[in-house]
Amino acid sequence: MKKLLFFPLYFLFGFHAFGQGNYEVFYTDSLLNQAEKVNSDSAKIILYFQLSDFWSERDTSKAFSYLKLAKHHFPKHTEYFQGLFHFYNAGIYFDREINKGMEEYMEAEKYLKRIHSKTAYTYRSKLWNNYGALLQRLDREEEYIEILLEYSIPFAQKAGDSIMVANDYQNIALVLMNTTDYSKAAEYYQKAIESLESFNLAHEEKLTAYVNAAKNAIYSRNFEKAKIYLDQARIQLALIPHSLYAPVYYSSAGTFYRHEDKLDSAMVNLEKGLQLAQASSDFRTESAILFEKYLVYKKMGDFKAGKEMLLQAQKFNLNTANLHDQRLHTRELAYTDSKLGNYREAFDWLDRYVMLTDSAFEEDSEIKILELEKKYKTIEKDNEILQLKSENQQQELELEKNKFTIVLLLSVTLIGILTTFFGLTLYRSKQRTIKQNQLLHKQELKSLKQKEQLKVYNAMLQGQEQERNRIARDLHDGLGGMLSGVKLKLSSIVSKESYHLTQPDMEIYKVIHQLDQSVAELRRIARNMMPESLIYTGLRPALQDLCNYLTSDKTSITFEAYNLGDHHEQSLQISIYRIVQELLNNALKHAEARNILVQCSENENTLYITVEDDGKGFDPSQHDHSQGIGLSNIKNRVQVLQGTFEISSKLGEGTTCNIEILLNEK
Repeated sequence: MKKLLFFPLYFLFGFHAFGQGNYEVFYTDSLLNQAEKVNSDSAKIILYFQLSDFWSERDTSKAFSYLKLAKHHFPKHTEYFQGLFHFYNAGIYFDREINKGMEEYMEAEKYLKRIHSKTAYTYRSKLWNNYGALLQRLDREEEYIEILLEYSIPFAQKAGDSIMVANDYQNIALVLMNTTDYSKAAEYYQKAIESLESFNLAHEEKLTAYVNAAKNAIYSRNFEKAKIYLDQARIQLALIPHSLYAPVYYSSAGTFYRHEDKLDSAMVNLEKGLQLAQASSDFRTESAILFEKYLVYKKMGDFKAGKEMLLQAQKFNLNTANLHDQRLHTRELAYTDSKLGNYREAFDWLDRYVMLTDSAFEEDSEIKILELEKKYKTIEKDNEILQLKSENQQQELELEKNKFTIVLLLSVTLIGILTTFFGLTLYRSKQRTIKQNQLLHKQELKSLKQKEQLKVYNAMLQGQEQERNRIARDLHDGLGGMLSGVKLKLSSIVSKESYHLTQPDMEIYKVIHQLDQSVAELRRIARNMMPESLIYTGLRPALQDLCNYLTSDKTSITFEAYNLGDHHEQSLQISIYRIVQELLNNALKHAEARNILVQCSENENTLYITVEDDGKGFDPSQHDHSQGIGLSNIKNRVQVLQGTFEISSKLGEGTTCNIEILLNEK
């Protein structure tokens, strides 16, 4: 069926042997020769209609010329051929002027509805299907489904064309599948399959129906049903191994086995589909299969091979307008590079993803602007036509009643001015609305970009904490245990040898003392990297322990906690601990303070942290942020927790840091 948005047709014979250009010449010459040889006007008309239909997508001037030749042979008073004339005329406008195409289909319906024959019912089924497809292009999917159910399918049934009925059921199922109504789509796929069961030679239609039904079952996670449909599709494919739908079958089979965790089988099927898609120059299917191979490698954990698949798939989208695929591939490349540790490349891909999202919104805005301009121009043309008509009426009526003409002209002019005024007012109002929407989109995208950057930084912080935890465990449990063991052995040796020596070997005692110091230093390092008190006793004791540990003869640190809960997630407790630790390190290192006060309190889902010292202070406006790595780390951590960070400091008067963090309600 010609020009359906969803159900594809393939030229299964002759196309590869001749090549596309030779095939066009062969096909059109064959039809022309037949048209010249036949004596029947009816046969000539049908052949010219077929030639017009062939050229409708290639050369509109030729398509119109063959329609004109067909009309030249029309017999008198024939509504049937008049209906077909408008049907094929609509086919020429189909991809170019949707409204004109819809008008022509309805004109064809006006003639064909008076004829009660199977051929007339067949054409009526086709024209209603195509009319609904045009509505679908205008994002009116529900109306398309209603037309298929109320008109196209009933007329196909009257024509006795079960294959056409099956194709219509598939179109309904595909619309429902695209809107994620998988259960309803499954019902119509089953109806399509049942309509094809009695046709032994409808292998291509059956293959397409089984493959699409399997894809729908996979989307709805009904893998048992998907396996049944794929097995049936494989039987049909064995009968038509050169079908151009074979790559889609192998792609669907690969997706099925990926979900079943049979990754070797998935890769075998995807490789077959990739080879067939490359052989038939089906670049879109080739790109889809490469992306599916990436998903298999992703599941294997082989991100290096997966990235190679993504880059190959990405090549097919660079010179196309398919922003959806470009955004999807770019986002996955960012994820893959982050897994490979290529954080710079991951950030670049993420930045490109945001740019592509920007482009998508801009494209929508441009389309809306063009539609408004078109409507505005239409209003202007209507006003011009109205004005011309008014002027013509004025000239005609001027001969009869001059007075009446003047009044009429003034009235029409006033109406035109008012219409133009209100039209311009409405247009400007819509323009302001468009600009506001564009500004809102930009703000949303900026917010999205900031959130993505925070996610990347949060992931880095979590990775750092995990690595610190691992190193701390290794130092404490591994190296610490070894050093303690060495110390015990040396002590044992000294105890045994002391019975034989008149004087103890002081060097050995020095070594044992150095081992004691090494173990203490190692435990100090491990404790700083991941304090045990935070893990085993909670945030409040850990902060108290930190303040006690950093207190010295030079600096006194006081810790105060008010209503500080111990029920928070460990990741939040670690972040708060690191923030306080960094603030204390800054105060000890730079402030030369004698007294430091640390206060932590919790009230109505808000955590408050205050660190105040009596050190030398600084001027925040003159502070060199390029050297303030500690403060930068604190600000980033607070930002990840969606909190606020304020510093109040003056030279010679100390420094106060206030932090507020909004806690999630449990």
